[in-house]
Amino acid sequence: MELTAQCMPPCNHFSAPKWNKSKPRELTQYFKELEYLFRDCVITNHTQMKEYTARYITYNTAETWTDLLEFAGTTTPIGNQAPTAISYENWKEAVICLYLGAKESTCYTVNKLHQLVQDNFDLSAYTLGTFWTYYHKFQKISQWLLQHGKIHTNKE
Repeated sequence: MELTAQCMPPCNHFSAPKWNKSKPRELTQYFKELEYLFRDCVITNHTQMKEYTARYITYNTAETWTDLLEFAGTTTPIGNQAPTAISYENWKEAVICLYLGAKESTCYTVNKLHQLVQDNFDLSAYTLGTFWTYYHKFQKISQWLLQHGKIHTNKE
């Protein structure tokens, strides 16, 4: 049985990867979905990967991403070396840096946890549903901060 590579989905197709710039934390997931498609479609050319990545987002966002030096840029040659195209990975990193909160290392901060507690300090206003929402957010942020060494447990 011969396996054939599938094609990348057209824009706005239900199976096309999607990303909403109002949710910067989901940007890395957008890239992961694209990279699964690149493997399935046997796309290894970095220029093609960049072009497909910019294809499934809004025009304005695509314009911002493709205007980055890393999109069409090349490395500066040293000595007799020929300039080489900047990789998809380098361009992807430059794109992620455009969005506060898109990098995993800046996902949550101690200030964000403190603000969550301050915003939810009045326990008398809680219903079970609003408390559960607060608890879920608190756990998600505090566990991330613990795992990344931003806060530590008190062992007293």
